[in-house]
Amino acid sequence: MKKAFLLSTALLFIACSNTSSNFVHLSMPNFKPQAPTQIQAINSGIKIALEPLILEQNNNYSDNFENSVLKIRIDKENELLKQNLEEQIKTIAKLKGYEIDNANPDYKLKGVIKIFIDEKEIQKTSEWLSGDSIDSKLGLKFEGKIEFIDAHNPQNKTKISSNTKLDSLIDLTYPIKSSDGVGMFKTTLSNVPTQLNKGLERPAFEIDKAYLAFYKNTLNSLHINLPKALDLGKSEPQNAKEYTEFTNESFSEENPTEQRYKKESQTQETSTDNEEDGVIIFE
Repeated sequence: MKKAFLLSTALLFIACSNTSSNFVHLSMPNFKPQAPTQIQAINSGIKIALEPLILEQNNNYSDNFENSVLKIRIDKENELLKQNLEEQIKTIAKLKGYEIDNANPDYKLKGVIKIFIDEKEIQKTSEWLSGDSIDSKLGLKFEGKIEFIDAHNPQNKTKISSNTKLDSLIDLTYPIKSSDGVGMFKTTLSNVPTQLNKGLERPAFEIDKAYLAFYKNTLNSLHINLPKALDLGKSEPQNAKEYTEFTNESFSEENPTEQRYKKESQTQETSTDNEEDGVIIFE
């Protein structure tokens, strides 16, 4: 009896001691502003209404992925994507010389963002000490459609689109909750979007890059195709200045944590052979 108790205690200690080291911290993608934060107002006299973006998800994945840490992170990225796109769309409208007025507009701007998530080749594996996990491949695609509509003649509209997708499927291996045994303690799932199980760093980087690329493509497409308010039958006021460039300087599709990892790797390459093997990637 005493031996059985000691064995159980030892197994529990081993399982729980690995829990704290089972996670890595990965910051969320940085949706940097794409346009100037200070805008000189242009008195064009043309008003535009900005409707909230509609975000639609088309999901084709397993129930296990629905309850995974990666899905929690994707949900947060969807929230950040929508929020930052709406803020930057407002900025672009001002850059183009429109006055934001949702009550009595001359034009309307509304958009739909579609996100397609596809999980394929799903296989379940089980190990007594490491718990149950899923091996699969993940596909990710984005479609953006924004309409610039004449509020007085709604049939007159300009459609602006943007599309982004992963170049190839992402290989995934993610843990799932075990039904019994030591795996219950070893296999832990976080509810924090910045806290991932080890081994999910690279898939998360690829997903982040896709979100950032779509964010950039959508705003670039809108800035290029949205007509200037001053070109819509109004004369240009004298001595008015307008931002005409929409720059992407310092914008990177890389996650800040990945950039830091690259810098640390470069530093590690120049260090002496007497240092310990390995690089601490995440704090």
